[in-house]
This record gives sequence, C-alpha cells and structure tokens, in this order.
Amino acid sequence: MENYQKKVIRSVFTVKHKCFITPHYIRVIFDVTNEQLDLLVDVKSGSNNKIYIPPKGMNVIYFTNKESDALPELLPVMRTYTTRSIDFEKKELSIDFVAHGDNGPASAWAQKAEAGDILGIAMKGNAKDLVPKADEYLLIGDSTALPVIASILEQLPKGVNVKAVLEVYGKKDKVDFVSQANLSIDWVYNKNPEKGSELSKLIKKISLPDTRMKRFAFIAAEYNTVKALRSYFKEEIGWERSEFNASSYWKAGKTETESNTERREEKLD
Repeated sequence: MENYQKKVIRSVFTVKHKCFITPHYIRVIFDVTNEQLDLLVDVKSGSNNKIYIPPKGMNVIYFTNKESDALPELLPVMRTYTTRSIDFEKKELSIDFVAHGDNGPASAWAQKAEAGDILGIAMKGNAKDLVPKADEYLLIGDSTALPVIASILEQLPKGVNVKAVLEVYGKKDKVDFVSQANLSIDWVYNKNPEKGSELSKLIKKISLPDTRMKRFAFIAAEYNTVKALRSYFKEEIGWERSEFNASSYWKAGKTETESNTERREEKLD
C-alpha cells in the first residue's frame, strides 16, 4: 500500500464574496494570499477541512490546541466541511454551506458572512484520490454531501458509468454537475431531513452495479441513513468492504461534537 504523507495547513482566510447557488446552498469564496497558495499546492478539492468560526464580533482566530491559553469565550467553534475548490489563477478558495437558518454555527456564520470577514481553515495535503478506480460508481448523498460528490464527479475520467441518488430540500436545490463520466441522477426531495430520510429505502429498490464490473459505492449522509446502508451493502447483499465507503456527516438532533463522540463509540466511521 502506498504511503501518502499528509501535510497539515492551518491559516486564516478572508471572505472575498459569497452567493446563494440555490435557496439552501451558500458558496463562500475566500481570498488566497501568495503565501497561502504555496501551502495549498497539495490540497485536493473534495477533501475534508476543519473550519474555525470566531466568536461574534471578533476579528482574530485562536486555533484550538491542547496548549491554548486563550479564554474559552475567545476560542472559535470548530466544524468539519469540504474544500469545494481551489482556483490558483484567481487565488480563490471555495467552501459550500447548507443554509438551514441559525440551526448550527456554520450555517449561521455563512448566512451572515460579508466581504472582509475571517475564517480559520485547516486542511491536509493528500495525493490520494477521493474514490478508487472503478468501471461503475454509485454515489449516494444528502444535502451535506453535494460538495464532495461534485468534486468526485469532476475528477472521474471519461467512460465510467455513474448512478447518483441525491437528496435535497426541493426542486430548486438541484445543482448542475460537471463531469466527463456517463452520469445519471435520481433526485430525492426532503423538506425536513432532521425528521428522517427515505434514501436507504430507495437504494434497496434500485438496480446496483453489475458484479462482473469493477464497482464502487460512495455513501455520505445522516448517521441513521449511513448505518442502514452500510448494513445493507455488507450484510444483505454481500459487497466487499473495499467496494464501498460509508461516512456519516451528521446525526439528527445532535451537535457535531456529540455526533462525533457517539459515532466513534459505535464504530460507524
């Protein structure tokens, strides 16, 4: 197995501008300095990052660590997000946020963000592909997974077949993807994802990639959906563990801190 060395980058980025891609999606675009450009050379679009949201009214980021001697009320709130894209020519870094009111510090920050605001971002340089090579892909995700799925689709080569089943709030939240792959999308609408999802039930009804082909399923959604689908692929239809990746991005009714703790305890990730 290849050993991919990961370099951790932590820096403070300044908001350049933002836009609503759909009624429930905000894209925040950050300026990138020349010094930051050098740090981002090995960061892949679609990879995870950690954002550090400063307390209201503060224009400084105290990156959290064990040795931090800053007062608790000065420390930022940390959340996990996706690096949507890095444009080295325009010197821009983009992160997409799901807009769901003030229900969550990241969503609240993004909706109020203005040019000149700051955000701490930590990323890892990693040459590893988001998904392994395959002939056929099945991509399953809810609203929180669209940024990484968009990045996967952009990076897939011409000729591969992709079936995507994606859950969003409504028809106006459908997004256009750029991909060389042969792409088919089933859109699922759910106005209240906190109250549950039909994704796992729908997946059990569709035709899956042929066993004669090299296949891979990427699953990213709410905890209960991912748990059900992981059990389905592994226990019910007998896919090899190398043929799918199931990641829980959030848990209904829980903060990210609570969700991370419970997911580690239950060994879902």
